[in-house]
Amino acid sequence: MSYTVYKKLLFLCFLVFASIPLGLAQQVNVDSLRNLLPSLNSESRVDVLNQLGTELRERSQQEAMDYSFEADSIAKEIQYLSGEARAKENIGWINYRRGKWQTAFEYSETAFGLATQINDSLQIARILNNIGALYFEQQNFKMALLQFQNAYDAVEGKDDLYTQIRSLNNLAYIYSQLGNYDSALFFAKKAININEASGSPYLTSFSNRVIGDVYLSQGYLDSASIIFENSLDMARRQGLSTTLASVMHRLGDTYLRKGELDKAEAILLEGVEVSKANNFRDELAKSHKYLAELYEQKGNLRMSLQHLNSYVSINDSLTNKMNQDRISLMQGMFQDNLEKSEVELLKAQNQNQADRLAFINRIVWIMSIAAIIVLVLGFWVVKFNLDIRKINADLVAQQQKIASQNADLERKSEQLQTINETKNKLFSILSHDLKGPIASVKGLIDMTVGGDISQEKFFEILNTLKKDVDSVHFTLSNTLNWSLSQMEGFKLNPVKVNLNSLFKNTEHLLSRQIQSKSLNIKNELPEDLDLMIDQDLIEVVMRNILSNAIKYSPENGVIRSFIKENQSSLIWCVEDEGKGVNPEQISQILREDYSITQSKPGTQKEKGSGLGLQVCKEFVRMVDGNLSIENISGKGARVCVHFPASLLISETNSVFS
Repeated sequence: MSYTVYKKLLFLCFLVFASIPLGLAQQVNVDSLRNLLPSLNSESRVDVLNQLGTELRERSQQEAMDYSFEADSIAKEIQYLSGEARAKENIGWINYRRGKWQTAFEYSETAFGLATQINDSLQIARILNNIGALYFEQQNFKMALLQFQNAYDAVEGKDDLYTQIRSLNNLAYIYSQLGNYDSALFFAKKAININEASGSPYLTSFSNRVIGDVYLSQGYLDSASIIFENSLDMARRQGLSTTLASVMHRLGDTYLRKGELDKAEAILLEGVEVSKANNFRDELAKSHKYLAELYEQKGNLRMSLQHLNSYVSINDSLTNKMNQDRISLMQGMFQDNLEKSEVELLKAQNQNQADRLAFINRIVWIMSIAAIIVLVLGFWVVKFNLDIRKINADLVAQQQKIASQNADLERKSEQLQTINETKNKLFSILSHDLKGPIASVKGLIDMTVGGDISQEKFFEILNTLKKDVDSVHFTLSNTLNWSLSQMEGFKLNPVKVNLNSLFKNTEHLLSRQIQSKSLNIKNELPEDLDLMIDQDLIEVVMRNILSNAIKYSPENGVIRSFIKENQSSLIWCVEDEGKGVNPEQISQILREDYSITQSKPGTQKEKGSGLGLQVCKEFVRMVDGNLSIENISGKGARVCVHFPASLLISETNSVFS
């Protein structure tokens, strides 16, 4: 038997091992692949290295990265395009898992080009799943959903069950995030049914996790806990650290809602350890958040505050990094499109020059022929004139196209400059408005833990601590809502909302600020005033407007919430008895383009980010409404939201009947 035949038999053996089910198959498959490596070279070695990269990228990222880089290097050397595309797809996914989104995009884009060049539909489907995940991180759910659906369409009916199931899981997850629970359950259960033939524990565990998310969102706590426990058990048996960390905080939250505090404490503490060991910061933050709620229910305020501080610290860091990475990724994708436009422009210029040279050569040829064939000179003159007209028309068209492309490039450059300016303003707000309160909270906690302040004294200033944390939370909420509105990450989901009930809930949420100034809130809204509108949107608008009125109201002041009569729109207004708003600032807030204004301190020196009314303005525009601000004669200000009458739900079409 020749050495080449022997190698092929060994490679067939590794394919047989790949069909062994569940956990035993995973370990046997990886060990068998490692044992094959020393005897392989060329394309066979690239294929085994890529298979190792795929098998290990959810369990041992650095080892998977090493195998993938070696496969990429060999594939480029021997010009093995399929192997190079698979290696780059693995490298892109590992970078995505590590939070390096721009690097992940670059590798995925290159891999997609290679797969398209060789028309490898299975590889294209794998890469589309990667690209869909990157769109998801941009909060562009529509594009993410399109990529996952295209991936499944490309692989449906093919032998690659792993990519089929992965595409279905991704569709299920994004539908669960969009609140479309029926579709989420459909795709997750379909993935589990197909996976009975594939036997991939990671994909089954992921499917169960999505189903658990749906049950938890719908309030089916017993079903959610059973699903999460099954998913956790499978992840433990397979050593899937990413799945372990993501399921543990979900199961802890479920136990917490069911009132099973001891179970919740055990699983959440284990989740903290797993997340720390693997540097899963998002899962670590969520575990600390639920532990803070758990210890608050148990009455252990010291432990609750400790975990709350850890959650705030990690969450702030993650939020800043996600915003930076999201903007960096958008800039990278924009830069890529810009470079492609520049290449197209150069091609057009080269084609223009080639046309000119061809024109000159044609003139020389015609003149030479004309010197010999005088009798047909008239014919060639006519043809020559026609050619000149056509070439001139082509040159004019090329010049117009180049001018249009130049104008488009300038416009995109201006858009990028605007994005950079907005990013700098947002980071300035975060560093200026959040650094002080967080430093104060940390200092107070350090003093308490270090024994420099008594427990009695700590409880005396607990309200100050709560006020600082509320300030941080409110600033973060407005900043993130502003970012979502500017990056088209906020998608409308209209539901029936009672405006009176929503105002009462908002008043209750802000009751501490209201009580601190002894304010009198007059709610004059009709009891049956219902709108068909996105609830998150109207909650953000109402909370910001009422919070501003409280902020600038004097002690013992009166705040009115009422509806103004208008035939073409529904106008909800809030009036306060404060100092009013500077006309120049009103003009700046209500201008057509966005502008982050400098917030003035409130009557009790309350701070603000300057984003509240900007968020209101942008969100109201999303439902074709507008915002108005005016000073009341004597004192105070009136802020009104003009909703289209079409949003009103009423049998009489009037709120005043």
